[in-house]
Amino acid sequence: MEVEIKYHTVGKWRENSYLIKVGNDAWLVDPGDEFEKLEAFFKVDDLSLKGIVNTHAHFDHVGAVNQFKEKYLIPFFIHSKDKQILRQANLYKKLAGSTLFFVIPVIDEYVENVKNLLVGNKNIKVHYTPGHTNGSVSFEIDKCLITGDLFFYDKIGRVDLPGGNIKLLKESILYVLQNFEGFIIYPGHGEPFLLDKEVISTLKKMI
Repeated sequence: MEVEIKYHTVGKWRENSYLIKVGNDAWLVDPGDEFEKLEAFFKVDDLSLKGIVNTHAHFDHVGAVNQFKEKYLIPFFIHSKDKQILRQANLYKKLAGSTLFFVIPVIDEYVENVKNLLVGNKNIKVHYTPGHTNGSVSFEIDKCLITGDLFFYDKIGRVDLPGGNIKLLKESILYVLQNFEGFIIYPGHGEPFLLDKEVISTLKKMI
């Protein structure tokens, strides 16, 4: 069975929420906002949702998690090093100028304890890629890598938000550039892009 990755951009911060689908099985990645729009776009009612996995815990990536958890009775996975950022997500959202808050989801499992996530007849491999936050991870399946905010389209991620660490970010970016040439990169914001030699050269100059 083939892997299908869909994404929909939601919310004030234009965050990419993803669906990884193989056959009828699917995982949600970073459902950040606008629950009803994501539910309709991904046609969730027609799928067997296995759970929700997050690249990191910034408020623009977790805003719709609890609604999916409660309605579809599915588990939520995130790295343990982002649990404090998750707890304070509404505070950071307020500091960013928003007055619309959400229910902070309960973490069901720490993603570092689950090396592979089954979807259909394939596995989603988890890579620890800190820097944007201490608990940032990326998800690999076939020749695709969902990186969250480690990258934006055609540039590297930010470190001026809670949990940012420029040294770790550079190390994680180098890890991806050295190991994932030829992959499609699915970033947290902006369009997906092919990690070819030209892009690798450009991104190396940014770090």
